[in-house]
Amino acid sequence: MEEAFGTRSGMMVGYLGWIGGVTNNATYPVLFLNYILHQFYPDLVAEDQLNNLVRWGILSTMTFLLCYVNYRGLEFVGKTTTLIYIIAIAPVLLMVFIGIPQVEPERWLQTPPVNNIEFFDDDSLNDKGWFPVSTLGGIAVSPFVNNLYWNFNNFDQASHYSTSVPKKTLARGMLISVALVSTAYLLPILIATGGTDISQDDWRAGSLAIAATKIAGRWLGNWIVLSSGISLLGSFFAEISADTMQVMGMADRAQIPSIFSHRSPHETPTYAILLSMVVIMCLLPLDFGLIVELANFSYCLSITFEFVAFAKIRIFNGDNSLIRKAFYFVIITFPMLFNVLVIALASYATYIYGAVMVVFGFLFVNAHSIGTNCRRLARRSKNRKSEVIEETKDFANESHVDSSENREFIL
Repeated sequence: MEEAFGTRSGMMVGYLGWIGGVTNNATYPVLFLNYILHQFYPDLVAEDQLNNLVRWGILSTMTFLLCYVNYRGLEFVGKTTTLIYIIAIAPVLLMVFIGIPQVEPERWLQTPPVNNIEFFDDDSLNDKGWFPVSTLGGIAVSPFVNNLYWNFNNFDQASHYSTSVPKKTLARGMLISVALVSTAYLLPILIATGGTDISQDDWRAGSLAIAATKIAGRWLGNWIVLSSGISLLGSFFAEISADTMQVMGMADRAQIPSIFSHRSPHETPTYAILLSMVVIMCLLPLDFGLIVELANFSYCLSITFEFVAFAKIRIFNGDNSLIRKAFYFVIITFPMLFNVLVIALASYATYIYGAVMVVFGFLFVNAHSIGTNCRRLARRSKNRKSEVIEETKDFANESHVDSSENREFIL
């Protein structure tokens, strides 16, 4: 981004990416608590008996503990995340293997009734926007697109680890993660939808556990719930590690105050972690669907700027062949159009959030120049004030001399 449009543009994209990351991080504690409540305490959810302050306290405590684990260092986070992945993927693999014989492929082609929009537990359809209740074949477009985008975003944040891990390790990890994430999403959904008779109107947060219960029994359903919750914690570790490394990198480059480059005894960015934790706690009172939409909106802006920078460097200013430029154009066109779709489907509240976010970003990027101009204006004002005082003194002295001469003349 800096190579294409300069330092300030790079700072703006870094800021937007960080905002999207910490907003995205707020979804994991909220979703984890939703899993636990829906599976083990359904009465609290049905009767809305959980006090909002108590809910925020539980989520904030969870966030603090997770941030402390991140504070202990990347090596500790890596080992913890690997263990979490093994625990999380085991029941999913069991459900896939046990459910394959029960799959009826025709169920994959079923669509909801065209005129029947189910709001589920996702509140995004309650929010007003340009296209708040758009449907396609009976599918509510806004929550579908936002959840799909949310599940597959932030792959680019792996670059934040580029100075902390070998390049071969980073490349290998990116390739493996794309394959694992895609497989871990696709296979369980195919088995759950094709191997059970759960109607589409009955799908909620935790429906995967219901599907596992129908396929293999209650024991697998409970294991799915626990593994899903634990996998969210692993996602939190990965996300906040990338976000705080980004803040530390910007501090190392003198783009933000140097205090954020301070490292703990575990070589982790202490104040960057604290800053991210505070922002996450401020977002925890919001509903899950709204947090997802806010995170997607921030990420869309950030990644769109990155695509534009890529186009300027590789397509417009590059010395590549015409065929390669055409290839670059093709591979970024669909993601750009998808970003436009996500932004268009946002609610008015998200647009307000985005506007405030951009204004703060502008102030952040131009803080140094704004401060310099303010000091310059203050200095000019002070100098002008001194000049006025001196002129006033000179005028007073001249008036005193004239009055003295007049008195002498009269005498």
